[in-house]
Amino acid sequence: MEFEAGQRLLAFLRELQAVKVADSTWGFGGPEWEAVVDVVPHRWLALAFEALDPVTGKRATYDIDTDLYDLTRDDQRGFAEEIERDIIEFLDNLKRGAVLRGNHGKKFVLVFPLDGAYVRVVQGRFAGSASTYPDLATALAGGDYVPLSRPHPRA
Repeated sequence: MEFEAGQRLLAFLRELQAVKVADSTWGFGGPEWEAVVDVVPHRWLALAFEALDPVTGKRATYDIDTDLYDLTRDDQRGFAEEIERDIIEFLDNLKRGAVLRGNHGKKFVLVFPLDGAYVRVVQGRFAGSASTYPDLATALAGGDYVPLSRPHPRA
């Protein structure tokens, strides 16, 4: 079967019971986070994720998207598959409770597994930065973390 950008992601969103909020946009969340996924098959795949520290009110964001790549081109197929796989893996980690939130000093931090490593997102004053670590212990160093709440359909 030929790869069609977005089809596996759409199937996973149905499994998660994400709510369609616009023509090509789905949403769902938990008490301290929200995920918005855009799927325009053959053209655009995107995840916009925002988490909230319920104590300090600080926010951290993480985005994955196909950028300006033309997904209709055969030479972009591998990139589209990789982005779709990463979005699904991130959403599955949310579903399983594997995305952690915490604080390192005054910074709000997210830590989660992705593609065989661990990503640590640190929210700065204006933007966040993501770093990759080979193991969970290293990614969690210097912080105090708890799992994010599991997803529920968006109202």
